[in-house]
Amino acid sequence: MAKKGGVQQLQADISSDEEFEKFLQRPGLLVLDIYSEWCGPCLGMVGSLRKIKLELGGDNLQLAINGKAINIMFGTDVPKLVAMITRELELTLAKEPHVFYEITELQPIELEQLRVKNEAIQLAEKIELEESKRKRIEYLKYVTDTIMENLPDIGITVFGPQVNRDMFKKLSEPADPLKIQCKDRKVFTITQNDFNTVNFAAEDPLEDEVQKYLYDKELLMCFWKVEETMGSPQTVLHLYAHELTKETIKPPDEFNEEETIIPPLIVPIEITIEVQIDDKVEPETEETNAENVEDTPEEGRKRTHAALIYTYFRAQTSSFLPPDPTPEPPHIIMTFDAYKKKDLMNLVDACRDDVPLYGFFNSDNPQTATFIANSVDKYNAKPYVPTDKIVLKVNKVPGETIPLLMEYGPSYVSPNSVVGFKEAAKFFPPTYKSALQEEAELHAVKAEKPKKRKKNKKGADAEDIGQDNAGAQDNQQEADEAAKTSPEEGASTTSSGEDSCESRPATADGNNLTTEAPQ
Repeated sequence: MAKKGGVQQLQADISSDEEFEKFLQRPGLLVLDIYSEWCGPCLGMVGSLRKIKLELGGDNLQLAINGKAINIMFGTDVPKLVAMITRELELTLAKEPHVFYEITELQPIELEQLRVKNEAIQLAEKIELEESKRKRIEYLKYVTDTIMENLPDIGITVFGPQVNRDMFKKLSEPADPLKIQCKDRKVFTITQNDFNTVNFAAEDPLEDEVQKYLYDKELLMCFWKVEETMGSPQTVLHLYAHELTKETIKPPDEFNEEETIIPPLIVPIEITIEVQIDDKVEPETEETNAENVEDTPEEGRKRTHAALIYTYFRAQTSSFLPPDPTPEPPHIIMTFDAYKKKDLMNLVDACRDDVPLYGFFNSDNPQTATFIANSVDKYNAKPYVPTDKIVLKVNKVPGETIPLLMEYGPSYVSPNSVVGFKEAAKFFPPTYKSALQEEAELHAVKAEKPKKRKKNKKGADAEDIGQDNAGAQDNQQEADEAAKTSPEEGASTTSSGEDSCESRPATADGNNLTTEAPQ
């Protein structure tokens, strides 16, 4: 029991490393409470710790022994905390040995939490990567379909690094008999991303070692137009490649008694590929590739040519293919209790680029949540319900926004951006308008209103009078609109155009605290 008649320091607030080091030098059993000021249950633990000190510890309990940690507990389970402190205090008074941990060392429960956290992060990254690949393949399929439809007689030839611009005249000689015309030619530096795009639908892409050999090398590419009567561009260009790389045997003539072998115009490059062969042969299993596009071999080759056009000759598609859309950043949903709106909105305003949309809802369940308001002012005009939530659409990008928001203790966070995308579509459909969007539209409407000009009885322009009258009419119209949507009148409009007072549940006492405008 605690001493009577003496003044005890029930707790010490630690706000610096120096104060923490001094705290660790105190005798007896030390209890360190780590909490956030916004956490109501955490603040409630302060009183519980004071009571525990008075009833159990006295001078032997300081609200880590010799700077070492001996136990740790997460949460606000007071009975569990009392039992843990009582047990450790008894061991301390009896001078029994403890299991010590460095203050910076993770204890078993922390290691388990870290493991669960890392597994969740890895799972989220895997899901997001797969979804990103799926969307990319879907877009490339659309692009190549459009190119194949609009440029059915076009093919691409990619020459190796041993071919340069000066050789193009010789390269054109075998092209004439095949009736193919080079409409454009350029030299490009090849990157890994280029290969990923070009080969997204290829059944037999180049070996990885060959691709690595070609990285960052300048390659000549030709944009060929092929006559329909000669066959498909892929077939004709395959014949063209054969003509460039074959040896020609010239029969004997008056100058040469023997046959003469003429080397090919392009000599193939020899690349050594090291392959590691395991003694144990694994059975072959069919693996579904996320990047696989179901095409016949011929269609696959056409799609590869279309991907080459998209990657290197995009200017040739400007008449029918729009520019690539700017991808929307991956995003998640974060929800908070509505009573945190004052401090939270200051942060949201400061991080507007990373928090494009927010709103007030009666729940954080996207399937059942009812919209209340799209701004703090409109929400303040509504009857307050303790279960109301602030829902934020937050871009999942590198930066401080998400860590700063986490400090406010969200009630829910999307597990990954794939789930967040679906949840955001529920909370913020395409028809949803933020308060800033509504304000911008209102100003745009006002700017489009033409000014009326009137003539006085004498026939002269009464410009000043007309401007004054028009200004008075605009002011009166603005006053009428404000009266209709005034928060005090309780008639704010939701993004769907319905009265938001009717879209939310009744207050706790069953009364609607808003007043209706007199008829």
